Amino acid sequence: MPSVGALHVQPAPLAPRVASRELRPAPSAPANTLRVALAVESIGYLVPRMEFIGRVHSAFAQACNLVCDDELLTIAASAIGDGPTTLRLARRAPTDLRELFDVGERIDCRQGVVRTRRAQLRLLQARVWCPAEPGPSLGRARIEAHLRNAQTRLAQRRGSAPSVIDGAAAALGEACRALDRERAVRHVDHLVGWGEGLTPAGDDFLVGLLAGLDALLDGVEARRQFRSALAAAVAARTSRTTPVAAHYLRLAGARHYSAPLVDLRAALLCEDDPDVVEVALAATLAIGATSGADTVAGLLAGLNAWLPARSALAAA
Repeated sequence: MPSVGALHVQPAPLAPRVASRELRPAPSAPANTLRVALAVESIGYLVPRMEFIGRVHSAFAQACNLVCDDELLTIAASAIGDGPTTLRLARRAPTDLRELFDVGERIDCRQGVVRTRRAQLRLLQARVWCPAEPGPSLGRARIEAHLRNAQTRLAQRRGSAPSVIDGAAAALGEACRALDRERAVRHVDHLVGWGEGLTPAGDDFLVGLLAGLDALLDGVEARRQFRSALAAAVAARTSRTTPVAAHYLRLAGARHYSAPLVDLRAALLCEDDPDVVEVALAATLAIGATSGADTVAGLLAGLNAWLPARSALAAA
């Protein structure tokens, strides 16, 4: 069977905007207050390593989001996984970050050391995470088998409770297959911000979809133009959703994705061992209550839409 073209290689990343240095630094902790030193295992390739100033946007048990000049960085527990704007803590880090970060408090990073009133993180010794280059693609028949198995696992994960975005999501996949920009934009209009939570289901699906399409651009200009139009339509509607979801949509528009999604995409297209694919799939499905499942649904939709080999595209 003919093999699918090589995965899209991400362009050199651009550093996120850094908050104005005219802002006053975070207030010093009282003399009798000891900052908890948090060990940072890795930081994403878009995280500034030396200086930035911002505030805590939101804090949860295993993740704390920081806003820096309208960009989000995430301090995350080790189990969360790497990402382009993630500061991933070592396994021995505290289990509840809400005890260390208050929403609205100032964050000050100077000379590679992040400080708040109660916490301190050193970035210069952390490993910088970047997605690995994918290996050679499998033949189409093998990829299709992986996709069928993944679809079965997704259905099992959802059980009797299908996602609220399934109808529009399926229609968007068909529009991608037909390279119908007008119809695709109409469905994007419905999906952005659709669903509840910090990252609504529609947004999770769109992130996965863009990741799938990026892998199979295959040097085809019509696909490149369609993908650019789709990303522009998503970017134009990010004000409709939550700040966290808008952040991930903007990253996806610029071809930046989290480690679980990148690893799953590479496994589906390049890994012959079904056990490796299963591990990558389970890791992505486990994200959040439904976010992982909706992201996987988008990834499968994008891959299924553009899987045909280059010869079939030339004929079309």
